Amino acid sequence: MPIMIRFLLFPAIITLLAIMVCQAQDNDQETALDPVSSRELIRQWVQTERIISEEKLAWQVQKQRMEELLGIYQKELSLLDEELSTAGNSAQLIDDNREDLEASITRYRDANQRLEESMSKLLPRMLGLVSMFPQPLLDELALDISALNEATAIEQPRDVLKSMIAVLSAASRFNRSITVVEETRVVQEAKKITVDTIYIGLCRAFYASGAGDVGGVGTPAKQGWVWTDEPGVAEQVRRLIAVHRKSEQPQLIELPIQLITGEVSQ
Repeated sequence: MPIMIRFLLFPAIITLLAIMVCQAQDNDQETALDPVSSRELIRQWVQTERIISEEKLAWQVQKQRMEELLGIYQKELSLLDEELSTAGNSAQLIDDNREDLEASITRYRDANQRLEESMSKLLPRMLGLVSMFPQPLLDELALDISALNEATAIEQPRDVLKSMIAVLSAASRFNRSITVVEETRVVQEAKKITVDTIYIGLCRAFYASGAGDVGGVGTPAKQGWVWTDEPGVAEQVRRLIAVHRKSEQPQLIELPIQLITGEVSQ
């Protein structure tokens, strides 16, 4: 590279010397050139040429980069034009889909409004029915019943409907079966005692202690079940529970059932 620079600058140096000689001749034909001034002038000229060469090289590099960036921008513009063209062609399809979506949203809102109105009527009736459930069934449905009792439950009609279906399904299953559970009952003189209770569906229940004459009958009411002490049924209830648990052979067992007329049938 230094050889090339010297080669390029050689004509310029000759030109500079010629100019200096001409000027010297004009000023004083008999005066010789000052060597120090000549060297300084040549040094400055060489430095100027070097700076020009460097600037030219830097400009060429910058020009190449700008051309590359310009090519990239042109490609991006071309792709953007293609996307805009595609979007323009599908604009009508987008409008049609938007109209279908808006229609679906309107139908959903109307259906949700009708469901909310229906749930607001059914919810009080459902809570009234729940108040007549026995404790084992209440324990089983604790989460759904809690959801129905929420102050803002009606704002989520779909969740209310889901809980109602769960409650009705469990109640129907309980009503078709015989359930035996161990419970704590308060008997005479506020005495608490552990008894076995057998629920005959949702209509009647009987309880008896494991030994002795503690027994009674339970009936559903609007605000929970009502339990009445009837020591005379204790033995029959214990036998009934034993048959249900298959600890005794099947047998005919008589228990009092109160009919709608208010009469008692054995």
